[in-house]
Amino acid sequence: MTGKEVRLTRIFRGGRTFISALDYGGFMGPVLGIEDPRAIVRQVVDGGADAILVNPGIARSEWATYAGRCGLIVRVTGGATRYNTNMSYHALVCSVEEAVSLGADAVCIMVLVGAAEEQVMFENMARVASQASRLGLPVLAEVIPADMNMNYDPECIAVCARVGYELGADFIKTYFTGDGFDRVVQACRVPVVIAGGPRTADPIGMAREAIASGAAGIAFGRNVFQAPDPEAVARELRGVVHGTRA
Repeated sequence: MTGKEVRLTRIFRGGRTFISALDYGGFMGPVLGIEDPRAIVRQVVDGGADAILVNPGIARSEWATYAGRCGLIVRVTGGATRYNTNMSYHALVCSVEEAVSLGADAVCIMVLVGAAEEQVMFENMARVASQASRLGLPVLAEVIPADMNMNYDPECIAVCARVGYELGADFIKTYFTGDGFDRVVQACRVPVVIAGGPRTADPIGMAREAIASGAAGIAFGRNVFQAPDPEAVARELRGVVHGTRA
């Protein structure tokens, strides 16, 4: 096994993963559910998340809560807040070496397909993938449409997933399209995990349908941390992903 494969086994258990995405504060600040970083990290870890996706600050401050209990994915792109008129461009804000120093099992980069700066974001992705490969570190590419009206379009999502795979990502995070998602997965030769997006009335059902369509897991944020009981929802989602009782 390579170092990359060793780290992937910490994220994917039996070929599937439930990632708790707690990186939303890096874009939106202390919104409902993540006002207390330590409390929400503890809740999702206690609920059985296989890995957490966080920005460098939370990775650094909350290590005692997650270390040894779940995998760590550090987001290395960002720098776009809700006050920015161009949230479609995400710059590099953390080096691969810093992520490794924080104990990362993988790094996550964001690319918004169709944005004016699409080429720059793909160039950043290529640079990160090259650096991470030398260190045996997997890369999660969150590749989604810049145009939110295309978030659930099967053709656009197929392009997002395939391009992320073609340009060196080890696994992909993108939206679940419902119909046609099985073809998205078939055309992408690395695992695809689905983003939760805005809160939905039935995240459990969405996760179940995505897994049945070939998704390798889920990376849910608001649908977990803004739930009335995040730990309970996390536990139920883990059961869906791994085929066990929730």
